[in-house]
Amino acid sequence: MGKIKNSLSTKIFLGIAAILLAVSLLMFGFLRIFMPKTYERELTAQFTTNLQNLTAQVKDAPMEQWESMLITFCTENNTKAGIFDENGKRVIGIGVSVYTADDGVAKPMDGASATSVTSTFEQDGRPFSIVANLNAGAAQQMTGIFAKVFPYVFAIVLILSALAAFLYSRFLAKPVVNISNVSKRMTALDMTWRCDVNRTDEIGILACNLNDMAARLDGALRELQSANEKLQADIDREREQDKRRRDFFSAISHELKTPVTILKGELDGMILNVGKFKDRDTYLQEAYQTTEAIEKLVREILTLAKLDNLSLDLRKLSLCGLADECRQLHGALAEHKRIEIRGHYEANPIIRGDKTQMRTALSNIIGNAVKHSPENSVVEIHITEKAITVENTGVHISEDELKRVWEPFYRTDKSRSRDTGGSGLGLYIVKSILDLHGVDYHLENTDIGMRFSILFH
Repeated sequence: MGKIKNSLSTKIFLGIAAILLAVSLLMFGFLRIFMPKTYERELTAQFTTNLQNLTAQVKDAPMEQWESMLITFCTENNTKAGIFDENGKRVIGIGVSVYTADDGVAKPMDGASATSVTSTFEQDGRPFSIVANLNAGAAQQMTGIFAKVFPYVFAIVLILSALAAFLYSRFLAKPVVNISNVSKRMTALDMTWRCDVNRTDEIGILACNLNDMAARLDGALRELQSANEKLQADIDREREQDKRRRDFFSAISHELKTPVTILKGELDGMILNVGKFKDRDTYLQEAYQTTEAIEKLVREILTLAKLDNLSLDLRKLSLCGLADECRQLHGALAEHKRIEIRGHYEANPIIRGDKTQMRTALSNIIGNAVKHSPENSVVEIHITEKAITVENTGVHISEDELKRVWEPFYRTDKSRSRDTGGSGLGLYIVKSILDLHGVDYHLENTDIGMRFSILFH
């Protein structure tokens, strides 16, 4: 029962088979009941017509021909008949001898189980009657035949009904079952399917509509998935930025704490005029240098704060012109350390960028090269059509430290960085500016020192 309840094909098969079987049996029963009676009426009417035709022929024929006519009639109609005079005496008889008639109603002759049909005529003023037996067993024979063939008819009807129901249920239910299976996959958000139903009726329209809906849902799901991935990326990026902000402000507090503490100690010593701080001129100079370091750190922090909400003023810039400006900015320090800044310009590419920010980035790169190079070394600036490289000599960074130089406040050599005034924000600022401009860059060790490369598309 459960299979029937849950299977459309089974329901259609049983329903169609039952309908076909019932209709066939009803038709057979209808024929069983009405066909013998109809046959009997038709047989009686035909028999009566034939008898009347015989009467007309006998009426106009001489008596000598009556017997041959009667024999022909009996042979053609498979019956018995006789011609009787007004007294009921047989004139000619084929298989019968007497008949009776009460109130004009013919009775069976000679005890035969048949219905007698009578037709009268006159010849030479004498009345005659033709009486013929109508075989009443034809209808009963037909009924018997129906009873005998019923088991075979029932078997044939049952087989044909089952076969027709099976074929039609397959034809009708298969596409519906396919659509049902597809809809189950649809509930699992699997939109890779398609209904392969090549029909133009309502089922075909339903399949086409499902295909269209699946295509649209697939597109919507893809867009939603893409939007979710983008949203997740934005969330991850925001979390990362939030973490970087927390780390950044934590580092700021640490970086400011040291020089402020030093400055406070020096000022307290000079105010109290104790110990070595009695030499106020010397420690005022040191306090001033500490103040300058704090000021520089604050400027770099403000620069980074501006970069978070910066709108770039993109213009055409001469890369060689920017390089020359930055060389001049660090010329005094390079001369003091007896460092030669060389320029090798193979081309003068014109780039699009924010002049102020690109100058800041390039200045930090060249400044780092000068600050961290030993005395009597060389810093080379090489410009091609697609790139600019700044290479200094006499210094290297370990591979582990090379991965961390982009972190804010990270110093490869903290004591040396403080001596040269480094805050650890220079390369972080460079990274932020170059990321805003969407250019590629990298820092690497070379055989003679370090090389910073900026690649333009």
